[in-house]
Amino acid sequence: MEEISVKTVSPPIFQVTGENLFREFGTMRPLKRHHLIYSPGDTATHLYMIGHGDVKISRYTSEGRELTLGHLGPNDIFGEGGILLDRPHQSQAVTRTESVVYSMEREALEEMIDRHPRLGIWLSRLMSQRQARMEERLESLLFKSANGKVAQVLLGLANDHGEKVKEGTLITYPITHQEIGSLIATTRETVSYAFMELRRLGLISTCRRRTIVHDLEQLGLAALS
Repeated sequence: MEEISVKTVSPPIFQVTGENLFREFGTMRPLKRHHLIYSPGDTATHLYMIGHGDVKISRYTSEGRELTLGHLGPNDIFGEGGILLDRPHQSQAVTRTESVVYSMEREALEEMIDRHPRLGIWLSRLMSQRQARMEERLESLLFKSANGKVAQVLLGLANDHGEKVKEGTLITYPITHQEIGSLIATTRETVSYAFMELRRLGLISTCRRRTIVHDLEQLGLAALS
């Protein structure tokens, strides 16, 4: 992440990354799996960073269907929208695994931004990047087939969490068909059918609940459908 100049209680000024900022000035919280960090409508009182583990950000549609906005991992920051826009949280944050989460109180963050405006610019850029990714996801949800959506998710996982093996690229990130369905606003059954079709085409195989991508280029073409 971009470096931010932060002043300690005593001089001199030193350079820290966003991650170190939380470790230096935040509060560390060990959390169990499925711990609810905040819910829609909660007042935004803290900014958060994941030290260890995995956090899911999601919201529910008017029909009661869960839509996953993102899976976040170590050093990812979240909760910035409520702070910067001065409004209650619009989504919920839940740990997927046992995690360590750092939190920084809103008042402390605002004081830090007053002293170091680059921090505010950095957070605004973070929120803008997330907004851009959400717009890209919305476009894919509107215009792609179910198979194309699943292929796109697998392609992203292979790029971010892929390990080269003899058969191709092993996706090491544990994710269920239900969770993929929540990412692309469809059902677990639809995701399972898409997996069957991608296996039939020889693009993927599964072994011990892990997916191996045999041809990233062809999977990329399938993601365009």
